[in-house]
Amino acid sequence: MDRYNLRDNIVSHEKVEDIRFGYIEDISKVDKIFTVRTNEGVHHAKTVVLATGGNPPQIPDMPVEGTEAVTHAMQLKEMPSPRVRAKLDARLSANIVVVGGGLTSAQLADLAIRRGVTKVWLLMRGPLKVKPFDVGLEWVGKFRNFEQAAFWTTDSVEERWEMIKTARNGGSITPPYKKILERHVSTGRLCLLQNTTIKEKKWDTVSKTWSVSLSGGSQTLPRIDHIYFATGVQSDFECLPFLQTMCSDYPIESCGGLPCITENMAWRDDVPLFIAGRLAALQLGPGAPNLIGARIGAERIAWSIQDVLGAKESGNDGGDAGKRRFDYLTGRGSRYDALAEVM
Repeated sequence: MDRYNLRDNIVSHEKVEDIRFGYIEDISKVDKIFTVRTNEGVHHAKTVVLATGGNPPQIPDMPVEGTEAVTHAMQLKEMPSPRVRAKLDARLSANIVVVGGGLTSAQLADLAIRRGVTKVWLLMRGPLKVKPFDVGLEWVGKFRNFEQAAFWTTDSVEERWEMIKTARNGGSITPPYKKILERHVSTGRLCLLQNTTIKEKKWDTVSKTWSVSLSGGSQTLPRIDHIYFATGVQSDFECLPFLQTMCSDYPIESCGGLPCITENMAWRDDVPLFIAGRLAALQLGPGAPNLIGARIGAERIAWSIQDVLGAKESGNDGGDAGKRRFDYLTGRGSRYDALAEVM
């Protein structure tokens, strides 16, 4: 998790290592506050918003050897890798494997081909699914309020979790990228294998390539120069290292690896640690990782933070002017009032 400090238009890129909530004698003896420890130092706050998106990316059956030739999509720095680029510059053939059934895998395959990779094998453990969005249209169309209302009126978090799984239904690609993949397949640059997984991979220290065997033995691959995993990330908040103290001191229930947060998006009623994004899906619904979830989550959290800090504190940088700016940012009242302060 990274912490970004937006005060005075400054962004601070720091890795959060621990979050604690309690009394600090030298700072706050009356109210509990957060102590956020990062690799750069310690920060204190009355409220904290957690928007991490999920757990750190992990490669299935991560090998001991050949780690320089295997990359998770979320850790990608360049495409193709320097070693593959060197082979292409020397006019040698280079082959790569992309694992994943979502839009990211299709984008990686397309990018690799456009940048000169000789051939790409795209492996999907299930069938190719084509959808305009990564959730069903019923969740993003004009009648989405019906689905959202049904979600919010469920009797248990288990029901919500089942609705989330059904709505997202694994990885998918968009119709435009389906056409792109079909074009690459027609040129012979792409081999799309559905219902296929890597059965075994062995690293050759001499040739610096992979020997890859597939499930079912349907196809034999040549030596592979690089394997890319576009397999997403796990959502299990209890495995996040920087939340271990919070889970110990202020335990909460979980379902499907997601925290059972309050309707106000807080960790608990007595803990103003607010959750946004993918980890807030039990409150926001299947669209939590998307823009629609971001909008709803941001609105709820903004209201909740104002309740925690109080109306007086929200405008402490300029009385009514500060309050009008806050109202503008949270969508309250007339936004022209805030614009008048600038004019």
